[in-house]
Amino acid sequence: MSPETKTTGTDPQELADAEAVLRHALHGEPLDPEVSRRVHERAARVTEEVYRLHGEIDTETISALFRDDDET
Repeated sequence: MSPETKTTGTDPQELADAEAVLRHALHGEPLDPEVSRRVHERAARVTEEVYRLHGEIDTETISALFRDDDET
């Protein structure tokens, strides 16, 4: 994966954003709109990189992945 789409790192802004998201998810603390914007932008870059490397997955394959094992 390219450096700009890595999922973990030591960038202080990314670490602070991750902590804010965890506090929001686990404790219900408000999430600053700027944190949300940065997180969504990073997620979009990662998604784009995954699609570039592996292509998009068709709907039927996604559905099969989420089906209960007992049904397959």
